[in-house]
Amino acid sequence: MKAHWVATALCLLVLAPASSFAQTGGDDRAKPIKPGSMRVTTRAPEPDKWNAQRSANGSQRIFKCKPLACADPQTVSFIFSKSPTKTPNPEALEKFAKIDLPKSIRAAGAAREVLSDGTEKIETLVSRTATLKGYPSVINESKFSRGQASSFIQTAIIFAGPLMIRIQSSSPSRELAQKALDQFVEVMQIEEGPPAPPRPQPGTQSL
Repeated sequence: MKAHWVATALCLLVLAPASSFAQTGGDDRAKPIKPGSMRVTTRAPEPDKWNAQRSANGSQRIFKCKPLACADPQTVSFIFSKSPTKTPNPEALEKFAKIDLPKSIRAAGAAREVLSDGTEKIETLVSRTATLKGYPSVINESKFSRGQASSFIQTAIIFAGPLMIRIQSSSPSRELAQKALDQFVEVMQIEEGPPAPPRPQPGTQSL
């Protein structure tokens, strides 16, 4: 189980049940949130600078900086998946941030290095726990090198109740990648609906 959600946090898309969340671009906020559900609203901090793409099922959203609008190419992505637990244990989260996630990144980097005959490398620069939007989170910064070129990947993983929200900002500029991540997290909104009604116990009858 742990290997599954570590891989999900790193590089895979796992679809969450449609009833567990709704992801909007900012145009559905007038609608009430269903009991037991969550609504995550994502938008660009400077809309004129970004082109947005959204997957058909709403589980992924990608923002790309328009040509000439940023000093270097920039991409910010949101991936929504089911969280392994609603309330991560602080010690387990610390281990995930400091040991499990960097270990997975090293393994992925070693595989890419072999497949590319040593021309591609991935290394973790920073990996730590944090609190974002009021939820337990993990911050990771990695450097991807290909020959003489390199890019920086800033990742925030937010454990928001039933959801795991992975936000990734990448750019050849380390400063721009960090700035974009901070800005997108700042304008993102996470809303929880009312509690879901309790499920009837087996053998009971509701009147």
